[in-house]
Amino acid sequence: MAELGYVAGDVLRDIRAFDGGADAWLAAYVAKDGWHRLDLAQRGLEAWIAKLDEEPDERPLGVVRRAYENACHAMAAGFSRALGRAGWTVPGALQQNRIWSEAVVHQPKPVAYFLVDAMRFEMGAELAELLAKTAEVSLRAAVGSLPSITPIGMAALQPGASSSFSVCEQGGKLGARIDGAFLPDLAARKKHAGARVPTLVDLPLDELLNLQPSKLAKKIAGAQVIIVRSQEIDQVGEAGFIFQARQVMDSMISNLARGVRKLATAGVEYAVVTADHGHLFYSTDRDDSMKIDPPGGATVELHRRCWIGRGGSTPASCVRVAGSALGYDTDLDFVFPSGLGVFRAGGDLAYHHGGPTLQELVIPVLTVRSRVVASPTITTPVRVRVTVVPEKISNRVFSVVLNSGEQQMSLERLAHDLAEDHT
Repeated sequence: MAELGYVAGDVLRDIRAFDGGADAWLAAYVAKDGWHRLDLAQRGLEAWIAKLDEEPDERPLGVVRRAYENACHAMAAGFSRALGRAGWTVPGALQQNRIWSEAVVHQPKPVAYFLVDAMRFEMGAELAELLAKTAEVSLRAAVGSLPSITPIGMAALQPGASSSFSVCEQGGKLGARIDGAFLPDLAARKKHAGARVPTLVDLPLDELLNLQPSKLAKKIAGAQVIIVRSQEIDQVGEAGFIFQARQVMDSMISNLARGVRKLATAGVEYAVVTADHGHLFYSTDRDDSMKIDPPGGATVELHRRCWIGRGGSTPASCVRVAGSALGYDTDLDFVFPSGLGVFRAGGDLAYHHGGPTLQELVIPVLTVRSRVVASPTITTPVRVRVTVVPEKISNRVFSVVLNSGEQQMSLERLAHDLAEDHT
């Protein structure tokens, strides 16, 4: 709590004195000691609380949580204004729809492409530190596509998005269009990627972590690109399970690192890890003063942090952006809360995304090269003598003495030789 309170105060002082364009806001957020450390401290606190046997004192906890929200509100309002002045783009930043063409295509093959739903930039920074213990890692930030929701963000990460990408409505559904293909959901995205990359394997992170090494090797044999999808963060957040969400967000970093390492042992040396969008996450429901009546009009979709449609009004605490201003070939309008407010809509009020805050819009892009260690080749067998063998084995734990004379060997080679001699 002390750490979060200190960081929140430090960041808030910086923001109040800050004067810069959208690119300067992005740079201040993603710098090594940048403002994203505020989100890192908040997630660390919430995950720590979820592990306690007893709740901490309510009053100081409430103080630091409010300090975090105050800093986030100032950050959201300032960045939204700067983004609007810049024409809803961040000059010089890597755009999400260019990640495939700039970060994935030119990697040596095979390459793993991790698509993590709702991974904030600070989570990517922590993952980079964890992976750096066993791999070469580079981290950069990318600016996501608006609205920062899954169907749009995941489509922007697809092959071909750099040359043709637009958000539109078709048949009453919202989705993205790439080279004439309408991608409103996962099934459409998988079909699109499979047609663009014939030697592609697609599997969920949970399946990857559970596959035995031999079955994993068989599954990815011959693949040039292995797409690994993770939906855990978004699923538990959208479901409204706040307590479980804290635990999942804390464990996802190590699970992603484990997935990268597991593919490395299967011969996939290179990986790119990124996200469709980030998120805002608080410990409790939003206060009534933070809830906004939706614009009305011809609504296509309504989320907590964005309205998509035509016509209607623009609430005083919101900003309306024409789809054409975002570079889309569409007549749709997008309305976003200019601060941390949320529309009165379905879904959880502690966890949400869709808007233009730094936490929602800035995503990590990790490029990883793992140190692949080849399994030792067994050549000349070594004879092993087994002594002190019990006459009768009556439980699961017993001991014997193995003697290979003066020769040295690894445990793997020893196991191989024992298997050869087993009767």
